[in-house]
Amino acid sequence: MIIQTVDVESPEAGQQFVRSLHETGFAVLRNHPIPGALLESIYGGWGRFFDSEEKHEFQFDPHNCDGTQQGYYPPQVSETAVGHSARDLKEFFHVVPGGRIPPALEHEILDYRKSTFELGAKLVDWLQCFTPAGVTARLSEPFTDMLCSTASLLRILHYPPLTGSEETNAERAAAHEDINLITILPVAEQPGLQVKDSDDKWIDVASVRGELVVNSGDMLLEATGGYFPSTTHRVINPADDSANVSRLSIPFFLTPRLEVVLSDRYTSGSYLEERLKLITR
Repeated sequence: MIIQTVDVESPEAGQQFVRSLHETGFAVLRNHPIPGALLESIYGGWGRFFDSEEKHEFQFDPHNCDGTQQGYYPPQVSETAVGHSARDLKEFFHVVPGGRIPPALEHEILDYRKSTFELGAKLVDWLQCFTPAGVTARLSEPFTDMLCSTASLLRILHYPPLTGSEETNAERAAAHEDINLITILPVAEQPGLQVKDSDDKWIDVASVRGELVVNSGDMLLEATGGYFPSTTHRVINPADDSANVSRLSIPFFLTPRLEVVLSDRYTSGSYLEERLKLITR
């Protein structure tokens, strides 16, 4: 499996991005418009947040019915990947514009969310332009009309150092596929992201600090009849004591409007509801 690194400023960037996503379900972007200094500041601020007791003041409300999923999710309510029995070894925060966000961190993370959504819109435009016409003809509407900021989810993930008391077979993020259309993920502070190739072998995602990893999700697979794979990936546990440190990750799950028809079987909303029930049990 060869995941392409695409120079966003290249005239061939769109074709290369779509080709890599079709062949592997992943692509890596360099020379993208997200400032490196902004990412570094976000890592620092949110790292301190997860190390503090302040996080508990922002804990999510399990009775919230407005669909925003905003707030802090502690490890004991973390997700359990489909097909696995142990919860992932992580805690996370869902950033929702207009929701409760730590005041010292709000401006930067909302700026990042806005900039990354705009980049996502460009990537979706590339999908529309460079996906074969026979594939886009089956869409209920163009990719460029599907994307929705309010349905998309920005998550700040924290994988704490391991203590030795973890449940057997628990991983930082067990093997899974993303639910949404595409995911944009800055390369994390620490290694650990792996993808499964066509021979069922785990491959490290080759990337460097400052680049962005993009992958296609189940909704893109569903809408295109499998043209874009939703590739299985995971975040493995540290291999030794020297690597047993906190890991921060900032995935932005770009999602269609919930009424978008993906296929004869699903709308975006019905598919999301079905999958969330499986991973939050």
